[in-house]
Amino acid sequence: MQAKAKKAHFWLVMDVLGSQGIPFVVFLVIARIIGPDYYGEFTLAMACVGLMNVVIFQGIADALIRVPDLDERHVSTAFWMNLALAFLTVLLAQVTADGLATFFHAPDMEGVIRWLSLLGPLQALISVQVVLSRRNLDTSILARRTFLGRSIGGAAGIGLALAGAGIWSLVVLQLLQALISVWVLWRADPWRPRRVFDLAHARTLARFGSHFMGGSLITALGACVDRLLVGFFFDPTTVGCYALAARLIEMARVLVLTPMRFMIMPVLSRLANPHEFSLSYDTMVRSALVVWMPVVLALGLNAAILPTVFGDKWQGSVVVLQAMSLAAFTMPVWAFVGESLSAVGRPDLYLRFAAGQVGIVAVCVVIGAQFGLTGVGLAWSAGSACMVPLALLTLRKVCGFDWEMQVATTTRIALAGLGFVACVLAVDHLAVARPWPALASTVLATGCGLCVYLALIEFVLVPGYVSRALRDLKGIVLPDGRGAERAAGTSR
Repeated sequence: MQAKAKKAHFWLVMDVLGSQGIPFVVFLVIARIIGPDYYGEFTLAMACVGLMNVVIFQGIADALIRVPDLDERHVSTAFWMNLALAFLTVLLAQVTADGLATFFHAPDMEGVIRWLSLLGPLQALISVQVVLSRRNLDTSILARRTFLGRSIGGAAGIGLALAGAGIWSLVVLQLLQALISVWVLWRADPWRPRRVFDLAHARTLARFGSHFMGGSLITALGACVDRLLVGFFFDPTTVGCYALAARLIEMARVLVLTPMRFMIMPVLSRLANPHEFSLSYDTMVRSALVVWMPVVLALGLNAAILPTVFGDKWQGSVVVLQAMSLAAFTMPVWAFVGESLSAVGRPDLYLRFAAGQVGIVAVCVVIGAQFGLTGVGLAWSAGSACMVPLALLTLRKVCGFDWEMQVATTTRIALAGLGFVACVLAVDHLAVARPWPALASTVLATGCGLCVYLALIEFVLVPGYVSRALRDLKGIVLPDGRGAERAAGTSR
C-alpha cells in the first residue's frame, strides 16, 4: 500500500475504534442496568432495521468508487437515489413492525422498530460524503464524526438507562448518534447536493450498485441470520446472552477487519496484474490476521470474567463466546472476498459468494440450535471455517489468485496463535496456586501470551514482520520526517 493508503487506513482504525470502543464502554454500563431480556429484543429490532437500511450504505453510493470520471451529476444523482431508498425503508418498517414483533414474541419490538427506521434517512444524508472520503482516502473526518457522535449518544443512553428508560435508552442512543454524525459531516464537508437527477448516470450507478447492494444485503443477512434464528428457537433473554458474545466478536471484527475492508476496493481496483493482486491481497489479509488472532483468542480464553463485568444474569454468554472464538483462525481469510470481487469488476460474483455465506451460516446455526446455545456458538465457528475453501477457490478462478501463498501465511500465523493459547493456559495454571486476584492473573496470562505470540511471528514464523509494522506506524503518526527530526532534537 502507498503512504496515502496507509494513512487512510490509520484514520479508519481511529474511526472504527470510536465506533466500537466507545459504544462498548457504554454497553458495559447499560447492559448491567437493563439485562439480557431487553437487550435481546433490541438486538432483534436492530437486525431487522439494519437489513432494511443496508441498501443505503452499501450499494448506490459505493458505486461512486468505481466511476472513473466522476462528476457532480454522478454524485448528486447518487444522493437523491439514496434518499428515496431511505424513505422507502421507513415505509417498509412501519408496515412490518407489528408482524415482526409477533413473530419473535417480543411486544416491545414494534415501537422500537418504528422509531429505529428513522436511522435510514439520517444515514442517507451522509452516505455520499462517507463514500467520497473513502474514495479520496481522506478519512480523518470520519473518525472525528464517530468520536463525537458516540460520546454524546453514549452519555445520553447511560443517563436514560439509569433513569429507568429500559430498552428506549438504546433507541435514543442510536438516533442521537446518527443526528450528530449528520451535523458533523455537513459542517465539515463543503459538498452539497444539487437539484439534478441524471437518468443515464442513475442507470449506470444502479447497474453496478444493484449487484453490490444485493451482495451487501445478503452479507448483512449473513451477519445477523444467526441472531434471527436464535430469536426463532429461543426466548429474548437467551437471544440477549448470545448477542453479548456475538457483540464482542463483532467488536473485534469491526475494529480489526472493517478498516481493511474499506481499503480493499480503492487499492485493489488499481491493480491489473494477477501477481500484484495476490501480493497486495496477501499483505492485507496478513496484516488483519496478525492483529485479529490474539484479540479473538483472548476473548475466548478470558470469557469467564463476563459475569464479573456484566453481572450474573449474563452467565449464559460464557460458553458461547468460548465457542465463537474459534473463528480466530479463519475469518480474515474470507472476510475481504466480496470487496475484492467488486474491485476487479465482478460484483455479480460478490452476490453469489454472499448468498453462499448466508446458506452456510443458516444451515450450521439451525443444526447447532438443536444442541442448545453452545451448539449455536460452535456451529457459527464451523460456518466460518467452511467459508475458507469457498473464498480461496473463488479468488483463484476470478483473479488468478495464488491461494497457496495465502494458505502458507495463514498457517504460520495460526501456529503463533496456538503458541499464544498454550502460554495463556500455562500461566493461568501456575497462577491458580498463587493468591492473586483473578483480574491480575488474567492480565498477566494474556500479556505473557501476547509476548510469546509476537516473538514467534517476529523471529520464527514471519521474520521481521513486527518491526516493519512498527516502522510503518511511526511513519503514519509522525509523517514527513518529523519523527526523525524529533529524535534528532532529543539527542541534541
